[in-house]
Amino acid sequence: MLPANDALDRVTALCGAAMRTTVAVVGGTAALVGIVPPVRAWPVVVAVAVSIGWSAVFAWIALDTGLRGWLMAVDLAVTSVFCLAQGRLVAEPILPGGVSWIAGLATMSIVIANFAWRPHVAVPAGLVIVIAHLVGARWGGAADGGLVPAGIQVVQVAATAALMTVLRRAARAADETLAAARAAQQAAEAERVRRADEREQNRRMHDTVLATLVTIGAGGVPAGSAMLRERAARELALLGQVGQAPRVDETVSLDAHLRAAGASTGLPINWRLAACPAPAPVAAAFTGATVEALANVARHARGGRVEVRLTAVDGRIRVEITDDGPGFDAGQVPGHRYGIREAIVGRMRSVDGDAEVSSDVGHKTTVLLRWPR
Repeated sequence: MLPANDALDRVTALCGAAMRTTVAVVGGTAALVGIVPPVRAWPVVVAVAVSIGWSAVFAWIALDTGLRGWLMAVDLAVTSVFCLAQGRLVAEPILPGGVSWIAGLATMSIVIANFAWRPHVAVPAGLVIVIAHLVGARWGGAADGGLVPAGIQVVQVAATAALMTVLRRAARAADETLAAARAAQQAAEAERVRRADEREQNRRMHDTVLATLVTIGAGGVPAGSAMLRERAARELALLGQVGQAPRVDETVSLDAHLRAAGASTGLPINWRLAACPAPAPVAAAFTGATVEALANVARHARGGRVEVRLTAVDGRIRVEITDDGPGFDAGQVPGHRYGIREAIVGRMRSVDGDAEVSSDVGHKTTVLLRWPR
């Protein structure tokens, strides 16, 4: 796909159709008005009718399919015939100087040929029209022998070929720039997806294996207990799902997901959940962030009361996790700590949501999750 080059082709087809039709109508009118002896009327009338009829067909095809090669070849032949017959179609006093209606048709065919073809084809095609016009002028007895219009037309061939070369090079450069920008955008998107997947893997590792190891290290659970084996099996299954992103077009019950995930923590939770359907990736982010918040309660405020509240109003979803534990100074949490920064806030922001954690020493802790942001 070459947007700039395609746009140039569309514009040149439109211009070619408009120019060919306009010159045929205006030139035909001038031809009919300029009939004087010894030029007879009927050849001019027939020629004007053919010119206007062909121009209408030319315009219709050009606008529908573009300036096709066969279309230009037919136009070249029609114009060449008119040029050779100009002695019968144009009064002798008008032949010199390239001011006749036939000269106008010749000029338009030269220009449109350069619209359609590259110089290695357009220039020879233009020279065919120049030669046909020169021969026709000589046959018609032009005072200048057809040399003046021939010189003008040669300049037109060269100038139009040069102009179209510049325009095509500019279009090609624009397409190359657009292609490079698209490639850079695709590479950046691929890197963004890779980093997002990497962060999600790190979040799952933090929420499962690392959290379990910390709990064991702190003596929170005996190393050989049945609960630990059950928890390890559950976390192993969860890690097996890494890389399996939820379907974007799937809608799930967020309240059911939260309740099921919270049951695995073993905490006595006061659930206040409104029925809430949500896109699967959004539900996964809410669930993961809620589990991390509850895991922090289990580690630092076990024995306290925990409440999880889910509300959904006008498409805006809020989940609030509150505990009455000892609290902490949020400003003293090191920046490298992963739990709040990624497992809660980062996870919500990955789905265009947000999260806030508010707490003070000796007071309750509240984690507020929101979507959309």
